[in-house]
Amino acid sequence: MDPFALQQAARTRTFRLVPLAAVAIIATAVATGLVFLLACWGVWLYFGNADLACDATEAGIAAFCRAYPQVGAACFVFSFLLIALATLSKFFGLSSGDMLMKSIGATRLRRGKVSSDAEADLARDRFLNVCEEMSIASGLDMPTVWVLEGEGGVNALAAGTDPSSAAVCVTRGALEWLTRDELQGVVAHEFSHILNGDMRLNFRLTALVAGISSVSRFGKGMLSLLGGDGEDGSCVIVVPRGKSKGKGGGPLPLLVIYVLTGIALWLVGSIGTFFARLVQCAVSREREFLADAASAQFTRNPEGLANALRFTYLADVVGGGRAFGAWKGDVSHMLFASTGDSLFETHPPVKERIRRLSPRGETAADESVKSRINAVKERRRAMAKAANENFAKSVSRARGLKAADVSLADAKVQPAVLASARSPAKAGGMLTALLRGQAPEGWVGEISAAERRTLALRCVNTLRDGASISQRRHWAEEAERVVQEDGMYDSFEMMVMASVRRRLLSDGRIPKMVPARALLPVAARVIATVASFGGDPEGGYVAAGRKLSLFGPALPPMPEPYDDATEILAALDSLMHLPPLAKRELLTGLKETIAQDGKVTDEEADYVAAVADAIGAYGWSIRA
Repeated sequence: MDPFALQQAARTRTFRLVPLAAVAIIATAVATGLVFLLACWGVWLYFGNADLACDATEAGIAAFCRAYPQVGAACFVFSFLLIALATLSKFFGLSSGDMLMKSIGATRLRRGKVSSDAEADLARDRFLNVCEEMSIASGLDMPTVWVLEGEGGVNALAAGTDPSSAAVCVTRGALEWLTRDELQGVVAHEFSHILNGDMRLNFRLTALVAGISSVSRFGKGMLSLLGGDGEDGSCVIVVPRGKSKGKGGGPLPLLVIYVLTGIALWLVGSIGTFFARLVQCAVSREREFLADAASAQFTRNPEGLANALRFTYLADVVGGGRAFGAWKGDVSHMLFASTGDSLFETHPPVKERIRRLSPRGETAADESVKSRINAVKERRRAMAKAANENFAKSVSRARGLKAADVSLADAKVQPAVLASARSPAKAGGMLTALLRGQAPEGWVGEISAAERRTLALRCVNTLRDGASISQRRHWAEEAERVVQEDGMYDSFEMMVMASVRRRLLSDGRIPKMVPARALLPVAARVIATVASFGGDPEGGYVAAGRKLSLFGPALPPMPEPYDDATEILAALDSLMHLPPLAKRELLTGLKETIAQDGKVTDEEADYVAAVADAIGAYGWSIRA
């Protein structure tokens, strides 16, 4: 590869894109000024000039502008000020690299700082050494160096609007999983962002997008002010009255002008934001190619960065989504790696980045990369198994139940069949066989409900860890087709589909938290559904209510259980939005429900497993 030619090509494409951002912000400002001008013209007609409506020459907007030129100028000045203030506010909030690192919870590294973990200290010293090497190679001053300790995935970012305020951060997972050559390539990539002014450019584009979006927020704010509370609690609209002149009098015309202005501002801002975001993401993708090429120049080893990309892609360990929280939208273009292929993706496809760096392609991983990918998958399997066992033990504490009765932990499965369940090539076929009520190939004797549950979840986990995105989608669709062959769902099929939806079809987005009280009706029907499989449904439902303090003062009267699988799967999806403590309460309540009659049926175990898995709380420790 020729890193210098790749850099020149990326710079050329960037310079062609940046002027489009200026066009977007100027067009939005002008359109906003026109909306304000039209609103002022409407108010002018309303307050004392309605008689002019019969004369288009005297009542037209051109006549208004000639009569009140200062109003027209004020409209356009106000629109530019609105966008400029929002732009500056966002820019200054992002300008300091150290401030941003502190806000996302990163820890600064310094020489000589020793902890109780010698291996971790060695990894951090290696990171500092690599940063110093890249500082020399790039000719930049040493930036501040940070580690995001709470993120086990692999990622990195650079921040700061100039080299003097720059900061470089990597996740704990990057230090743990990447080799020295790979880490050097990643750090060199981030140094390139600093050297080439990518941070300053991206900060400016982010601020411009925020400025344009302020127009739509302004319009939405206008519309939100429409309502007020009447004496009886109803919504009333208060509109100031002006002169009443024939058909032009009364508050209705002024209300129409106000509403249309708010809607127009929202539309102008939304359209402007859409096109500005397109430009910003296109620029960000080109700068990623530029940073990759510069990294190869600094390290003289393009395979180091290529292997880092191969590892994050093949092992699916891109990190940072949850750690960055509210900053995710602002820092996504600064990250080393990202996921997704949407129109607003800030990074080029990983395959294309690897292809430009290495002639071997994206899947030609060496033995070191392959061994680490297998280690990641094995760790996930161990964590999933431990989570299942912990959940079973916690439920078994309810009223002296035994773990064997609960049947949520991994049952002892015949080794030959378990080996097949761990193979991505065989897991899909085994899952469909289990859904058809068949014993897996090679199974000796009868298969129990607990063994079926264990094997099904093992197959889903194997597909999640070892299959490609298209293969996951294929097997999810195949599972849905098999389940619908007889036109109905049983509890086992519902449990499997809940796991499939969460593990194979999830888009990885962080669910927005919703207050538990808002989801009380859904939670109540889910509890009633689980209770309906016990010996005392009403008693089981009431027992759960004693544990749900966050959902409100009391459960409503026991509702009808869900009798449609589509409805209960949708309900489980909505319960994913519960706050963490509410999820724990829900599982605690279900524990009381299934323990009410002193035994656990297969249906109860299936439904509790489905609820826990679907809301992302499988394996939580629950104490009475």
